[in-house]
Amino acid sequence: MTARHHKSFGLLRKRFIVIAAVLLSTAIFPFRAYSSEKPIIREKVPIEAYDGTILAATVALPDSIGTYPTVLVRTPYGAEHYAGFFKRLTDRGYACVVEDTRGRFASGGVFIPFVHGVDDGDATMGWIRSQSWSNGVIATDGHSYNGFTALYAIAGNEEPPAATVVRHPVASPQGGLYRGGAMLHHFDYYWSILVDTKTYDLYYMFNLDWDHLFGLLPLNDAHRGVNRDIPFYRDWVQWANGSFGDGILPDPASIPSDKTAVLLIGGWFDLFGRDVVNLFTRLNAEAGNKRIKLIMGPFDHAASPPPDTGYDFGDWQAVNIGTEQEKWLDHWILGADNDAEESPAVRFFLLGENRWVSADSWPPEGARTQSFFLHSNGSANTAGGDGSLDMRPPTSEPLDQFTYDPSNPAPTTGGAICCLRQMTNAGPYDQSKIENRDDVLVYRSAVLDKSLTAVGPVEVELYAATSAKDTDFTAKLVDISPDGRSTILADGIIRARYRNGMGAPQFITPGDILLYRIELGPVANTFAKGHRIGIEISSSNFPRFDRNLNTGGPIGTEAVGVTAEQTVYHDNIRQSKLILTVADLNQDKR
Repeated sequence: MTARHHKSFGLLRKRFIVIAAVLLSTAIFPFRAYSSEKPIIREKVPIEAYDGTILAATVALPDSIGTYPTVLVRTPYGAEHYAGFFKRLTDRGYACVVEDTRGRFASGGVFIPFVHGVDDGDATMGWIRSQSWSNGVIATDGHSYNGFTALYAIAGNEEPPAATVVRHPVASPQGGLYRGGAMLHHFDYYWSILVDTKTYDLYYMFNLDWDHLFGLLPLNDAHRGVNRDIPFYRDWVQWANGSFGDGILPDPASIPSDKTAVLLIGGWFDLFGRDVVNLFTRLNAEAGNKRIKLIMGPFDHAASPPPDTGYDFGDWQAVNIGTEQEKWLDHWILGADNDAEESPAVRFFLLGENRWVSADSWPPEGARTQSFFLHSNGSANTAGGDGSLDMRPPTSEPLDQFTYDPSNPAPTTGGAICCLRQMTNAGPYDQSKIENRDDVLVYRSAVLDKSLTAVGPVEVELYAATSAKDTDFTAKLVDISPDGRSTILADGIIRARYRNGMGAPQFITPGDILLYRIELGPVANTFAKGHRIGIEISSSNFPRFDRNLNTGGPIGTEAVGVTAEQTVYHDNIRQSKLILTVADLNQDKR
């Protein structure tokens, strides 16, 4: 373990206790006063899955005889940790079932992430409806992986739950493992270790030397660093060669829009926020904005603004997430007369102005795209270079070049990542140190004479060439304040072999000038008057994404890379550009 990890271990343990308390306190309902009567609790209740595997659940019932609607939580993190929520639910007239997912804690079988979620959820809901205490009405609830199980209980089920509340869910398993053809290495690697065993040991996780472990190659043998073999992780690495789990991982397109009232809660600095927004956009377009709602806050995966970033989030608590969850289930399950159905379809926190905004759609009505073109005199390397950004298409300009060495990748510093703050911090961190690297091209607008609000997807169209047989290009959107702070808002990557889509690889010819489209995800940020808009172009962001070794060989099997000479073009024929979605948002539209 490195000195840095030794020095910070005590602080990390304290932070985890706080984070765990936040996650658990938001898992069902906010804290409130309750009566002293105890619910009826039955532990390790057996539930048979369709293939005969016995799943185990804890069941909590109100202490009066009757039939009740049920809130179902299916978790790989231990039903035993949810004891504190049973009374809060039962006092409101709900039964509660918290089930260990297959292969975890008290449940039988083997845990293969995402694979059994739909069928096991279906079997569990069928069991609930057969119980004498059930009135047949079910809601699902969950955070993170629990959010995945809650969402996919809707998929492929003739009698899906009546309502669901999900916070920071893995809305797309494929999108939770890969991005732009690259592996989400930081999450994939550490989380596979966390859930590989029957239970988990967070203190063990915090004692590991992550700087060393993240760097191990080849990827398909990287768990030798913890003396383990994790088959499902090796599958993920193999899938990065073209299949990406198609036909195995559940598809968010299988979630119907017309059967369940869905409240989606996500964060701008959570790894899964992009797919939460994408799922809402589809469901809302199909079902209308009464049954499908979205709340996007300034949150990381811990369901609160990330600390220690140097960024002031202002009055982010003006929207009470716990209250919104409570109202949603009470309305759709208990028939409570509240404003859950009539509330705005979208509520999002607008960074830069630090206020909540309401809208009927995402992006908000009236949003439009605005292109900002890359310019330079051939020396855009580092923030001290001559890269610029404006709305004027380029004419005849020199190209920009940098060398990408996979043995010295640009380090991840903030952004939308997951999950434990102790390993790589998410959030709006300053990128100034990264922008001092010669392998990072920096393009900045002039100082804005009036504010500009970006609300929607962000994309970079990059014309580039490489000396390698395969490589990556990365992009990052930043907000540059007058004091020089360069705050990350969004980032993305494209693997050259998957430039035309995640499927069969299409390898490149070294030296060919090609168009690369890099999706950076959704943002909601006002670039204030006096600020500047900036983007960074590079070929790595590690360990957020796995490193491309530039050889063109199979992903995951190689341990030695080669350097790549990268060239970025911006002229009258090859107009590299940043594409923002912008809108005028009235201050009274909150």
